[in-house]
Amino acid sequence: MPAIEESMPEADHFSHLQGHGTEIYVAWADPGEENLLGYVGLGEASGYGGPMLMAVAVTPEGEVMNAVVISHKETPSWMTRVLGTDFISDLVGKPYGDPFELGNDVDGITSATYTSRAIAESVHDGARQVAVQEGWPVDAKPKPKFVFGIPEITLLALFAVGYFGHTSGFKYKKQARWGSMIVGMVVLGFMYNSPLTLSSINKFLMGFFPQWQTNLYWYILILGIIFVFSVDNKNPYCEWFCPFGAAQECMGVIGGAKPRSPGKYRTFLKWLQRGLAWGAILIALLLRNPGITSYEIFGTLFDLVGSSFQFALLGIILIASMFIRRPWCAYLCPLHPVDEFVRMTRKWILGLWPKRKTTN
Repeated sequence: MPAIEESMPEADHFSHLQGHGTEIYVAWADPGEENLLGYVGLGEASGYGGPMLMAVAVTPEGEVMNAVVISHKETPSWMTRVLGTDFISDLVGKPYGDPFELGNDVDGITSATYTSRAIAESVHDGARQVAVQEGWPVDAKPKPKFVFGIPEITLLALFAVGYFGHTSGFKYKKQARWGSMIVGMVVLGFMYNSPLTLSSINKFLMGFFPQWQTNLYWYILILGIIFVFSVDNKNPYCEWFCPFGAAQECMGVIGGAKPRSPGKYRTFLKWLQRGLAWGAILIALLLRNPGITSYEIFGTLFDLVGSSFQFALLGIILIASMFIRRPWCAYLCPLHPVDEFVRMTRKWILGLWPKRKTTN
């Protein structure tokens, strides 16, 4: 109710309507319910981290008046960024019959495409809920638009290069690896800011499977890593085209970085990395929010978004990268412990197979 009231603060009170599979609140300007202000519908869509629910205020004529987020599972920094723009206010005045489609009649926020799309679709869904309840003419809900562009094509190409580049007979492994790293850093990092994050892992662990038509990039990324792992126990993403890994290696070329052992602190740092990663995953699972515990600093580099602490940490990592090979990957990245777990699980499964075969 606080979000519903915030969406139409001038209302004296609300009456609740429920039917046709919808839940609508009617806003009145007076206790006698003689002056209708409008309606509030509850709209839902799938965002980057999972379901997003919004209270959508609609005029008696069917135009959006306001929209307030009720709940979401987005990465907090990205949600704050979108809500800090005029994105929602740009949706005000749009009739419920408009498509509310990014790139068509709605302009998204750069590097926050999934969150922007979820907000637009939630607002559209809430407005349509009102239209259905009131019996206004409503067109059939359009099918999800198939999104396949430069990021998806680049990702498929990088997987192919990484897969074949791992083979022992490939002559130009070093050149191919550097080429794929630069492409990954420029295209997946600076152009689209779409690196693999802990949020992606948590989302799939929780069973938040968004529409594949509009989230094909993430399905290719996750399933591609799983496929290559299953075939030859290699992780082409981290070593071949991780955008942040490539940024660290570029800094390493400048400073002549080398692999360096922390000596007696090696075990402590390794378990610290594991503890942070698995602790973050556990908290995300308990709170049912994939993005709330992501602590990567990828967005801080590729889109200059983050807290003062994240910018300070980014500076330390980039400077350290000039002298130590991939310090973030080696001691802090939460994806490394996940990589270790997948390798251990694969080895355990393969170890069971001969025994099962002998028994049979």
